[in-house]
Amino acid sequence: MLTLLKIFLVALIGSLLLTPMVRRLALRLGMVDVPDQHRKLHNGPVPLGGGIAVVGGCCLALAVAFALSARWRERFLDESVSLAGLFLATLVICGLGLLDDRFRLRGRQKLAGQVLAGVIVLSTGLVIQQVTVFDWRIELGLLAVPFTLFWILGATNALNLIDGVDGLATSVGIVLSVAVSIMALLAGHMTDAILAMAVAGGLAGFLVYNAPPASIFLGDAGSMFVGLLLGTLAIRSSLKGPATIALAAPAALLAIPILDVAMAILRRKLTGRSIYATDRGHLHHRLIGRGYGAGRTVVTIGLLCSLTAVAAVFSEYSQNDVMAVAAVIAVVAVLAISRLFGDREFVLLLRRLKQLVASLIPRWNRREQRSGVLQARIQSSGQWDELWETLTTFAERFDLNDIQLNVHLPAQDEEYHASWQRKERPRDAEIWRSEIPLIANDITVGRLRITGQCSNCSVCAWMGDLIAGLKPFETHMLELIDAVAEPEDVANLLPTVSTRHQPDAVPASRESA
Repeated sequence: MLTLLKIFLVALIGSLLLTPMVRRLALRLGMVDVPDQHRKLHNGPVPLGGGIAVVGGCCLALAVAFALSARWRERFLDESVSLAGLFLATLVICGLGLLDDRFRLRGRQKLAGQVLAGVIVLSTGLVIQQVTVFDWRIELGLLAVPFTLFWILGATNALNLIDGVDGLATSVGIVLSVAVSIMALLAGHMTDAILAMAVAGGLAGFLVYNAPPASIFLGDAGSMFVGLLLGTLAIRSSLKGPATIALAAPAALLAIPILDVAMAILRRKLTGRSIYATDRGHLHHRLIGRGYGAGRTVVTIGLLCSLTAVAAVFSEYSQNDVMAVAAVIAVVAVLAISRLFGDREFVLLLRRLKQLVASLIPRWNRREQRSGVLQARIQSSGQWDELWETLTTFAERFDLNDIQLNVHLPAQDEEYHASWQRKERPRDAEIWRSEIPLIANDITVGRLRITGQCSNCSVCAWMGDLIAGLKPFETHMLELIDAVAEPEDVANLLPTVSTRHQPDAVPASRESA
């Protein structure tokens, strides 16, 4: 334990000294996060790339241990292959993060880089062949490699997506790193314990500058580095035999970040958006929307992560999965029941499942068929309901097949989704699709998607009537946006209609969150 404390302190001091230098360098290179008054709401440009200071502090601590202790030098050399692969993977992920911090990569480009880093980790022999939960053993077989890669990608993105409030990802990273270090120590994996404690120390030193109000951000280089390393070490510290992992403890350890990323994917898919799209429906956004300040949000999420981390450590110590599983279920239930997080995503999922089941049940009487409505206020004041009624009336009038409305005003904590669907649908060949971006003050604040069936009359005449029928919606929408967003100038919506005659997917957003 004394060795781990020394490693922690050396990494802390190293990160503490390196962060001001990294901050100055980031400003000189123009690697800053500039607020846009839409999604990024911090005050003034803030330097990125703080993860480099964290990595530097970790490397300093490990170098000191290697140079001053023959025992640790021997341990590192014994595990040189796996450590070299892990080091190379972290170099790839840090380089990827720096590129994203500087040039804003597409979501798919980041995913490709993350997959490369994950494959490097797998190439060291870290592949989960068997999973144990309670006394059940599950042989993964052909799914072993995809499952392991999925775990690493999930951990990497979980820490990346939770980095939305000053000091949040750093604080969560410290909690998880200390827990992983203790788990590794209990399992007899001393090298992994040292690596995790070095990460904790590096993050602790960086937190001095990253605590609200932050003077430098961790950036993608830092958050993805921490996520990749902790995801890998959590697996290694939970190995119970050759390629056999007790899943409950590492899953409980990362439960809060994984829940956040799972809800983000679910929310975006169920509202018809790309999984790479940005929104403000994450746990920290929901807490802030409920009146929590930045500091209180960090403390609340930190306590939740501490609860699941303690449960994970206890499960590892007692060799009993009940504590870990019970803690995760309790935390998720409390968040959903209190409507702090997850409740709206679960409602969306249940309604979608209900629609799916209903579509499988034959209806012999066509007159009994009704249109299906899926509506959810992800985070809104409810003033969009009247506008939605205008749209559904419009859909009935023009005999449309589908209408989907997404409103996204993060600066005002407004997030609204609703969709309407006719039960009896024509063949795809007979369907046309239109997508209308809702633009306020040169910022896209939402999208309206419409699908309909080609009629027997003149298509041009029918489309003219359709556009004219949208006029009440346009007027009402402009009034709402003006009231909520208070834009100085709102672009005309209708000329931006883009009609497609094939079921193409909407291009992914250039931003990822």
